[in-house]
Amino acid sequence: MQVTVERTQPCQARVSFTVPANEFESEFNKAVADFGQRVRMKGFRPGKVPADVVRKMQGPQLRHEVAVRFVQKAYEQAVTENKLRPFQHPQLDIGEVLHGADFTRQFDLNLRPEFELGQYKGLEIESALPPILDEEVEQAIEQARKNQAHPEPAGDAGLPEDGMALAKVELLHQGEVVWTRDGLRLSPQATIPGVEADALKGAMVGKRDGEVGSCPIHFPADFEQEAARDQDGECRITINQAYKVILPTREELMKMIGAADEAELLKRAHEGLEKANVELENQRIEKELIERVIGAHTMELPAGMVEDQTQARLSQIRNDLQQRGVSGAALEEQVAAQSAAAAETAVMGAKAYFLIERIAEAEKIQVAEAEMVNELRGIAQRNRSSFEEVRDFYQQQNLLPQLAMEILERKIRAFLRTSAKLVAPKV
Repeated sequence: MQVTVERTQPCQARVSFTVPANEFESEFNKAVADFGQRVRMKGFRPGKVPADVVRKMQGPQLRHEVAVRFVQKAYEQAVTENKLRPFQHPQLDIGEVLHGADFTRQFDLNLRPEFELGQYKGLEIESALPPILDEEVEQAIEQARKNQAHPEPAGDAGLPEDGMALAKVELLHQGEVVWTRDGLRLSPQATIPGVEADALKGAMVGKRDGEVGSCPIHFPADFEQEAARDQDGECRITINQAYKVILPTREELMKMIGAADEAELLKRAHEGLEKANVELENQRIEKELIERVIGAHTMELPAGMVEDQTQARLSQIRNDLQQRGVSGAALEEQVAAQSAAAAETAVMGAKAYFLIERIAEAEKIQVAEAEMVNELRGIAQRNRSSFEEVRDFYQQQNLLPQLAMEILERKIRAFLRTSAKLVAPKV
């Protein structure tokens, strides 16, 4: 087999190969003989199916399988002999493989960019955790009380301003219902696009089970019903069940979390804020460091990779807008307005991908199998699924390489932070 490689772009190579007809037929005949020995076919003894029968029944499929093996062999030979660094396998439609003809094909390889790895560790960065104020500790305790709150029927007093309700929401335009949802969990503190906050409170506060409140709405310009866009209408809210929210007292909260006294409650709130502040500061430092490393490196990127990532982001933007009711010309206009930002994000993501790979290679940082297992277990727990279900899904969807890359990125970000030189902020 003859294999040639042409560098068509900085990050792309075209591999061409030719398998002489006699060489291809030799491999094909071996595949026929092997299949005849393995297959069980009615009317023939096991392992004794004649080659002519195999060629008639399985010839096209076996030719295709042999062709695939030659493509893989050409790929491996091209990579080895030319020291190529592809980041994905080639996509090739093999097509029909003719008997008695040379098997000639070509395919393009997207290559990792060639660049010199600059400084990435030992970078100086300012870091200073802000002091925790007494007011913040009190706010954290109040938030903990809210987190432990439980609902009780509001009764004759009706829905309080800080309560919640199971409600039916209907939006009316010119007296006709154009949008409705039932069973919504709704608070007077919530927001509905086009409804003023005070108007929503007025429609809900004090209402008892079964009562209906109403307030004006100005339909957004991207509302799903075109006739109602940018028009005035009515928001009708039926309170199915009204609840008041009961917060535990500080003493009850202390019992819930096992705090012996007020001093321990304050200490735990302080420690929780410290931990949260450290996590936020670490995230900020890691984000700034990776952005600085990306900005300090110049590289040619595979055009196909950047384009694929850009289109994937635009597709996600399109889906998000459609779920919010945007359609038609408004949808296309908003997607087009974000295309430049999507392309820029794709470039940054591609640079980050290759830099993370190179830094991991230089520092011998790898993702262990146990880390993958723990990550899958965490995903399963968050989604209330079994580990086996999540593992099988990731395998079937070929998502394990992406998951490994996400873990590797976290490790590299942490490495950049721990290897950086933290300095006090300049006054």
